[in-house]
Amino acid sequence: MKTPYRDGTTHVVMAPLEFLQRLAALVPRPRLHLIRFHGVLAPNAALRPQIVPGPPDQVSAPAGADGETPSASTRARLSWAQLLKRVFGIDIAFCSHCGGA
Repeated sequence: MKTPYRDGTTHVVMAPLEFLQRLAALVPRPRLHLIRFHGVLAPNAALRPQIVPGPPDQVSAPAGADGETPSASTRARLSWAQLLKRVFGIDIAFCSHCGGA
């Protein structure tokens, strides 16, 4: 121990299994939140809405690359075809050999 206890104890001797039991008790369960909020920041606190910022205001959606306004689902994530066209200029909906769509 770093400093002796009041009764003079300087070491703790335990069996290997007892040591592992004490060590395992300190490991948190999986998928458990490690941060607990109390008081005003608690999840059901009455004053929490006055302190924690709310969701951002809705702003008009910018036009997409094709001039169309993206829907709510496309704002969050673009499809692979749209990403390829945007980044590399590859249009996978168009066949380069036969010219068909």
